[in-house]
Amino acid sequence: MRFTRLVVNFGLPLLAKELTEQAARKRTFRIRVAYAGFMFLTAFVFFYETLRQSAASPLAVLGKGREMYAVLVATQFAGIYLFMPAMTCGLVTQEKERASLQLLFLTRLGPWTILFEKLLGRLVPMCCFLLLSLPLLGFAYTLGGVSSSMIWTGLWILVLAAIQMGTLALACSAYFRTTVGAFIASYSIGFLMLMGPYFVWMLLYLVLLLFGADLESVVQGFGSSASVMSLMVFPFCGAWLFMTFMPSSVATESLVTHSLILLSLSGMFLVVARRCLVSRAFLPPRNFLVDFFQAIDRTAFRRNEKGLAPGIVVVPDPPLLPEDNPIAWRETTKRALGRSRNLVRILLIVEISLVTFCALLTLDDGVPSRIAITLMVLMLWALAVLVVAVQSASLIAGERSHQTLDVLCATPISGREIVLQKFRGILRLMFVLAVPFVTIFLYDAWWKTQIAGQFTSPGERFSGPLYLACSALAVMVYLPLVAWLSLWIGLMVRTQSRAIIWSIAVIVAWCVVPFIFIAMPLSISLQGKAGTDHLQMCSMLTSPAGIIFLNEFDADDFLKQPGMPMMVNFAVYGAAAVVIRGRCLRNADRWLGRAEASPEL
Repeated sequence: MRFTRLVVNFGLPLLAKELTEQAARKRTFRIRVAYAGFMFLTAFVFFYETLRQSAASPLAVLGKGREMYAVLVATQFAGIYLFMPAMTCGLVTQEKERASLQLLFLTRLGPWTILFEKLLGRLVPMCCFLLLSLPLLGFAYTLGGVSSSMIWTGLWILVLAAIQMGTLALACSAYFRTTVGAFIASYSIGFLMLMGPYFVWMLLYLVLLLFGADLESVVQGFGSSASVMSLMVFPFCGAWLFMTFMPSSVATESLVTHSLILLSLSGMFLVVARRCLVSRAFLPPRNFLVDFFQAIDRTAFRRNEKGLAPGIVVVPDPPLLPEDNPIAWRETTKRALGRSRNLVRILLIVEISLVTFCALLTLDDGVPSRIAITLMVLMLWALAVLVVAVQSASLIAGERSHQTLDVLCATPISGREIVLQKFRGILRLMFVLAVPFVTIFLYDAWWKTQIAGQFTSPGERFSGPLYLACSALAVMVYLPLVAWLSLWIGLMVRTQSRAIIWSIAVIVAWCVVPFIFIAMPLSISLQGKAGTDHLQMCSMLTSPAGIIFLNEFDADDFLKQPGMPMMVNFAVYGAAAVVIRGRCLRNADRWLGRAEASPEL
C-alpha cells in the first residue's frame, strides 16, 4: 500500500489502479507463491548433486556457482518469453471488450500516459518475479565462479527482455480488437522476432550453397567476430547472447549493441501502440482472414465468368441451408478455418514453403541442416498444438464471450450433440495439419537414412519404419488429446481469453513439470548405477513431449526393446484422450448451463 500511495502522489492514477486491483486479487499472491516454489524446487532438482557434494566436502563445490547462475538466468528467460505476452496482451483489448476505453479517453490522461502506465502495471509484477530469484543468485555467488558484473549483466538483459516482450504485446493489444487476436499475434510475432533471423540466415546459407558459395567464408572475410555473428543471427534474443558468452562475461560492445537494438525495437512497438490506440479503438468486428479468402473467391468468380478458368472449382460450395447437423454446418461453412476451400489454400501455402525449404536442405549434409530439420519438426509441433488448443478452447468459451451460447442451448439438440457438432471443424483442422507432418516426417526419415550416417557411431543404426510409426502415432494421439483437453477447459472457463491462456498453461505444465520433478530426480538418484539407463529414459514418458524428443534424437535403443515403451506411452495418452472426451460429452449439458434432465418417473 505504501508503494501505491507513492505512485498516486506522483500522479500515476492508472498505474495505481492496476497495482491496487492486482493486490486485491488472491490469485496474484497464489501465482507468486507458485512461481517462487517452482523456481526453488527446480533449483534444488538441478543442483541436488552439487548440494550433496557440499555435505561431504564443502570445498568440493567451490566454483560451481557459475553453472547454477546460468541455469537460473535461463529459467528466468523462459518465464519472460512464455508469460510476459500473456500478462500484457489484454491491457487494451479488455478495455475495448468492456467498452471502458472511451472513458479513459474522457480523462486528462493522454495516449502516451495511458500506454506507459498500462505497461508499467505489468513490468512491476514481472520485476517482482525477477527479484524472487535474488536469494538463489546470492547463493550461487557464494559458491564462487560468478562476479558481480555477471549478476548485474544478467539482470539487465532480463529487464530488457521483459520490456521487449511487454511492448510487443502492448502494440498487439492496441492493434487488435479482441484479446484472443492479440494473444495469438503476440506469441506468433514474438517467435518470428526471436527465431526468424536464424531461419533467414539459414535460407541465405542454402541459397548461396546452390550457387557454389559459402556464407561462413564470406562473413569471415569481413573479419566478423563471434560476438558480431551472434548479434547478426539472433539480434533480438537476449537469452542466446547471454548463454553464448557464458561462462565468460558478455563483452561490453556486444551488451551495448544488444541494448540499443532492443530499446530501439521497444520504442518502435510503443510508437505502433500509440498510433493504433485511438485509430483502432472503436473498430467494428472484422475477420481479415475471411476478407482475404472472400477476395480470392471474388477474383476466381470473375475469371470464371470471363472464361479464363471455366469450370475450375477446387471445392464446391455447400448448400445454402443445412439439411441436418446445423451446428456442424455453421462450423464448417461460416468459420475462417472451417471451410474446406480455405483449409486447402492454407495447406498449399504451408506445403509449398515446406517442400521448398526441404529441397534447399538437401544441398547441405552438414550440422546446420541437421539442426534446421530438428527445429522444423519442433516448430511444427509447437504451431500445431497452439492452433488446435486455441481453436478448441474457443469453441464454447467464444460463444459465451459473443453472447451466442444461449441461442445454441435453446436449440432442440442435446448438449452432447452440440459439442460433437462444434468439434467437426477441429477434426477438419487436424486432418489438414497432418499433411505437413507427413511431409516433414518422410523427409526427416529419408535424410537420416541417406545422409545422417556420418553423425552416428558405427554401432548405431537409424530405423526409418520405427521412426515413422512413432511419429504417426504421436500425431494421431496427441492432437486429439490437446483438442479435447482444451475443449474441456473451454467448457468450464467463462471467458475466451482465460480459456486460451489456461489451455496453453496446462499443456506447457503437463509437458515440463514431469520432466523436472520426475525424470530429473530419478536420473540423479540412479546416476552411476548399471542397468538403469532404460528406466531413466522411461521416466521421460511421464511428459507427453518425451516421446517426441526421444524419437527425434535417435533413441533407437530405447524404442527397440521391442517397442513396448512406445506402445504403452501411446496407449496411456490415448486412454487419457478418451476419458477427457467422455467427460466432456457426459457433462456437456451441465457445463453449457442447460437445465439438468429430470429423472424419469
